[in-house]
Order: sequence, then C-alpha cells, then structure tokens
Amino acid sequence: MKKLLLITIVTLTSISAVNAQEKCDALDANMMFANNALQSSLNSPFHVITDDMQKLLFTPDVWKAEMAKFLNCPVSKFPANWMDPVRDNVAELKKIADADGKSKVWKDRPFQRPVEQNLVRSKYTAKYPGLTIYKIGSNVKDWNVFKNSLGIPTNRYIKGELLIKIPGRPGCQAQEWVVKQAYKGGSYGASVAENIGGAGYFVQCPQ
Repeated sequence: MKKLLLITIVTLTSISAVNAQEKCDALDANMMFANNALQSSLNSPFHVITDDMQKLLFTPDVWKAEMAKFLNCPVSKFPANWMDPVRDNVAELKKIADADGKSKVWKDRPFQRPVEQNLVRSKYTAKYPGLTIYKIGSNVKDWNVFKNSLGIPTNRYIKGELLIKIPGRPGCQAQEWVVKQAYKGGSYGASVAENIGGAGYFVQCPQ
C-alpha cells in the first residue's frame, strides 16, 4: 500500500512538472504577442502604450514576474535571453516615449464636468497608488446619447482625458476616460467610470 501511494505521488509530481514545463513553453508565444503589442504602439500616431507593455518597457522584472505567475513557470526557468524577441521594439518604443515625454505638450480639454471627473479621479487614485493627477477635462460639453434602431436611448457617455504621473513610469502621460450611464425603465442609471487606466501616451509633465 505504501509502495502504491509512493508511486501515485511520484506520478502526480511528474505530471505536474510536465504541465508546468508545457506552460513554460508558452513563453515564446506570449513574447510574440508582446512584440505585436509593442509594434502596434509604434504604429499608433500618438504611440499609445498599454499598461502591460509599459511594465515591460520600464519595469521588466515586474512584467517578468507577472508573466511567470501567468504561465505557472518559475522565473528561474526563463532563459537568460528571454527579452531577445522584443528587445528591438522595446528599445525603439522607450526612445520614442522618452522623446515624447520631453517634447509633447498636453492640451487642456475644453470642458469641465466636475461630477464625472471626480468619479474618474477616485477610480484612478484607487487603481494607481501614489498617482499624481495634474489636469483633467472633457472633450464634450454634454452627454453623447446612443439610441437603438427604434430611436430609444440605450446609454449616454461623457469622454475626456487626464494628465497623470504613475509611480515607476518616467515622465507624465495622458489617458482617456469614459463615464457612461445605461438607460433602463425610462431613465438613466448611475454613472459608471469605464476605461480607467489601460493605456496612455507620453507627454511633458507640468513645469
């Protein structure tokens, strides 16, 4: 019985090791996806960079640890040249982000929506501890309303941008925000902040 139990434990351990190795082998595919995301940012007119790719650019050890957890693969299993597939695009995008952070000036948005912007501020502060919000504004004066084919409202939204400094990232960046209200039962519901974080483009910090 003890022998059978030992065999079972060894077998399960072997299966676990194989599964871990299989997931670790997925690193190559994920590095390819990452490189595609970096290339997309390079092709973007404003060079918008997702949060995930910002981690890869500026805190690669953090990105590496999170990827290892996602793959269920110890960091020690990563090859020494694990960044080679993305190295060129990382270097180019970092250079652009640095240049944009020194040359691009964020323009104040033309409208202020205090209620919606306060909601956005609270969500951003919760998402990024230590965040600095320098400026915020809206691109539209009033709600944009979506209607279905029958002309009945489905929701309405306010959209804008904010200028922020995220700890661990060089310079400042602009990110878009959206506050939406769903239409149901003849009235609009509570405001919900969408697009909180996720991506931004680099600009100068206020002097």
